[in-house]
Amino acid sequence: MANTGKLNRRITYYPTGTYIDDGFGGKTLSVAGTPVETWCSARQISMRELISYGLPTDIKTFEFGFIYESGLNITNGMKLVYESKSFRTVQVTEVNEAKREIKVIATNQ
Repeated sequence: MANTGKLNRRITYYPTGTYIDDGFGGKTLSVAGTPVETWCSARQISMRELISYGLPTDIKTFEFGFIYESGLNITNGMKLVYESKSFRTVQVTEVNEAKREIKVIATNQ
């Protein structure tokens, strides 16, 4: 990982389940995966960036960078817990699968 020294905060993310066949022609959301705790970098998004991303300006919004486990699907709406506060991902901005790095923008719930 290129900037491991910047990963100096703890974050927990909760992988969402996947849709599986229910046997009746429909799909059912499986149980979500096990929460993953890892190191991250965290930075509060500036007002200028919020406007350029088209995000609400009255909600605390952070950009998190962290290492994620291979095979997990990081998606919009996924729950993150940082400093005992719940966040929901609103944008996945960068993924480097070779180094298992990801950057997401998440709003405080």
